[in-house]
Amino acid sequence: MLPQAPGEQRLNQRRPPDLKTVGSALRHRRALLAVILLACVGVAATLALVRPKTYEATALLYVDERHNSSQGFDLALQAGELLSHHYIEMATSRAVLAAACGNPDVSATGAPCSADTLADQVHAGTVRGTSLIGVTADARTPEAAAAIANAVAKALVAQDAQQIDQLLKPTRDYLDSELKRLDAAITTAQQALDKAPPNSPQAAAQLAYLNQLQGEYSVDYGRRQDLAVEQFRLSGNLSVIQTADPPAKPSDPDPLRYLAAGVLAGLVLGILVALLVEYFDDRLLEPEQLGRAVGTDLVVRVPKARKRSAGAVPYALAHANLLAQQGSMQTILVTGASARDSADSVAWELAAAATDAGQTAAVIPTSTMDGGAAPASDLTVVAALSPESSARVVRLAGAGGPAIVVATTGDTRFREARRTAELLRQAGAEVVAAVLLPRGAGRNGHRGNPLRHRRNGH
Repeated sequence: MLPQAPGEQRLNQRRPPDLKTVGSALRHRRALLAVILLACVGVAATLALVRPKTYEATALLYVDERHNSSQGFDLALQAGELLSHHYIEMATSRAVLAAACGNPDVSATGAPCSADTLADQVHAGTVRGTSLIGVTADARTPEAAAAIANAVAKALVAQDAQQIDQLLKPTRDYLDSELKRLDAAITTAQQALDKAPPNSPQAAAQLAYLNQLQGEYSVDYGRRQDLAVEQFRLSGNLSVIQTADPPAKPSDPDPLRYLAAGVLAGLVLGILVALLVEYFDDRLLEPEQLGRAVGTDLVVRVPKARKRSAGAVPYALAHANLLAQQGSMQTILVTGASARDSADSVAWELAAAATDAGQTAAVIPTSTMDGGAAPASDLTVVAALSPESSARVVRLAGAGGPAIVVATTGDTRFREARRTAELLRQAGAEVVAAVLLPRGAGRNGHRGNPLRHRRNGH
């Protein structure tokens, strides 16, 4: 395998011409990515500075699920989850929020309060892995946040007790009315027994009736007591175990969280924009893009160099590669892919590389409109304007032989290089290599005659 020059790549022509990679997009659009990233971070920092402070406070409530344990573990777990969900929904109900607004501690904060405003400030949820429910409230001041959270928690417990009372009220009222009726009947039966003659059948009947009434009273009284115990037990299902304290620092804005979100949003947005720009931008930025455009494996990238000798290395290795591929060459055609690409500078550099290799070389520049006679030399490099500037290159390509297409990084389009290569092949030339010049190279013509400079020892 032949050595490759800096910027020269062996290309895989089977890759699609529109292939874009994330790596190349980030490399080519790093300035755009940096601008978007800085803009997103700037927006995040601005929001962190201008947004009003919001404080959050949380009160904890305990859900007692022990009365469900007799049903079995699975049923008790499902019952507990349903009960917790019921309390969470009830915490943001209109009745609870309205009751919380009437709390003296909330009124003392001076903040306007209604069920509608609290609906956006209060949320509830279970504490993971526990039987606790957290009621969280946010407000503009720490004291208001704590007061609202505690007021909602107390209103929730009171609302739960009220619902239980309403649930048991029909049974309780019925038992109370029965006990009252039985008490009156017992009193009347006792009075009738007292009036009946002792040991008479009438006294025996009244005594039996009295015992019956007392038995019914005893049963209903027991049921009434059981109902009172059940109401007490159900009312104890929910209780406040930790009141909310005024928070020491605001929950929003959080500068670190805002900056992290800005960085993340900037990276995501920047990468997406870079990929879109890379996909729709068909300017040639890499040697492999130029190779796919012209259909050749030998591509030379000429780096920007401050010293005169730095640019000679790629041309020397390119000349060596051409000799290895083509054998002895007498004439080679060099043309620009577009009107913006200079073929003269590449022609002179390639001739200089041939001279350094021991060949005699001559250059016919683009200013020679008639094509010129081929000088007596080992290698003649003919420079021609691009097909969009002059048809001379098509006439020169009709003689056959190898041709080189010159493009400029960031200026030449993929379609321009492909069009020029197709025209050269249709005319009869063989595109054997391509040269990718740095931006700004050769815009004002060639850089002079490198043959003369090297002969003078410069």
